[in-house]
Amino acid sequence: MPRKTFADVAPDVQASGRHLSKFFKALSDETRREILRLLEDRQHTVGEIVGRFSLSQPTISRHLSVLKEANLVRDERRGQFVIYHLSGANMARSARQFFDAFTDCRKPPERN
Repeated sequence: MPRKTFADVAPDVQASGRHLSKFFKALSDETRREILRLLEDRQHTVGEIVGRFSLSQPTISRHLSVLKEANLVRDERRGQFVIYHLSGANMARSARQFFDAFTDCRKPPERN
């Protein structure tokens, strides 16, 4: 099999970089981190999430949109309701992807 060049892997690297940028943008806001903590316990409708904050529904919807774009939450329509779920597996995968870029993070921890 021929060896891959940077030009071969560059699109993957760029896509990965864009994904990590969205991941960190999503986590950079305290309200979005609070929404993630809220969803950690159970799924919630938009109305339930809005009820936990002193922010408008459009503002919360925008925060949810940023989280969804970063693949940290997923939504599901049930009749007239939109239910939001934490996407823990995607959150863990994104964090691993970031830390795996650092050689020291790939090494097993040293035992004392």
